[in-house]
Amino acid sequence: MIEVLKKILIEKYLITSSKIYAQQGGWASLAYKIEDNNGHLYFLKVYEKSRKSTPYLIKHIDIYLPIVDWLYNQTSLEGKIIQLIKTQTKSFKVEDESYVYILFDYIEGKTVGKQSLKEEQVIKLAEIVSQLHNLEDLPFDIKQITETFHLSSISKLRDWIDKSFDQLKIAINEILKPNLSTINRQISEWYHLSKVLKEKHLRFCLCHTDIHHWNIITRGEQLYLLDWEGIKFAPREADIFSIYQQPYFDSFIRRYYELNPDYQINYDVLQFYLLSRKLQDIFEFIEQLQFDELNQEEYKMNLNYLRKEVNGLKETSKRKI
Repeated sequence: MIEVLKKILIEKYLITSSKIYAQQGGWASLAYKIEDNNGHLYFLKVYEKSRKSTPYLIKHIDIYLPIVDWLYNQTSLEGKIIQLIKTQTKSFKVEDESYVYILFDYIEGKTVGKQSLKEEQVIKLAEIVSQLHNLEDLPFDIKQITETFHLSSISKLRDWIDKSFDQLKIAINEILKPNLSTINRQISEWYHLSKVLKEKHLRFCLCHTDIHHWNIITRGEQLYLLDWEGIKFAPREADIFSIYQQPYFDSFIRRYYELNPDYQINYDVLQFYLLSRKLQDIFEFIEQLQFDELNQEEYKMNLNYLRKEVNGLKETSKRKI
């Protein structure tokens, strides 16, 4: 793989490197730290086409990459998000039969991960999210990234439970079976909210939709938002929900309200996104466990993730601020 990466870097980016280090990637991608011969650092993200989850992640890749490039180069978010590196032909990605490659400038810092954010960092996050939400005069067609309050994965999840449960692997069944009534109840609530929200006239803005600690890098008090695959034109709650269950949410929303005094959380929309994330994650872990070629360690890890998400489905009830 390393030799393939070296070839792509020199042929597509004119970057010569003898130092390529595997990094901890996401659950659906590989990652590499690149150092060129001049000491400059890059971050290479590699999507494996063989994974069942990859089509969902790269479905809108040709739409969201130019948007992220615009965000970095033409808005106040410069220096607060990832910076894309284009190929010599000005493309945002490289693709072959097995992989999709995206190159970024490397961000020196630490992924928040299992740690929490300090008060000053929470305030900074609220300011970054507010800047994103208040962008106007977007110079691109938003139709393809506009929220529709529909997820095909939810209907597939329901089909697995109602029609194909016995076809799922035994280990998956053992996790799902004690929780089937909860899962079905939450799916029914999701469908109800979806129908209600489709009929409402909600205010939309540009949203990241996947703000969590593994997508935030800190360097001192500076924050950087990573992984923009889920970018949408959607209600603000599409981002607010990610922070809603964090212990620092009150500090976050207090600063957000200061910057957006005309905004108040719509709890129906918030609940829709809380349920969407839980059900989507359950679907994706089942899909990987059922269909992807995972080694023993990956299989065990994904089983634990599935168990955690299924148990956490009970915790999506609303709480007042």
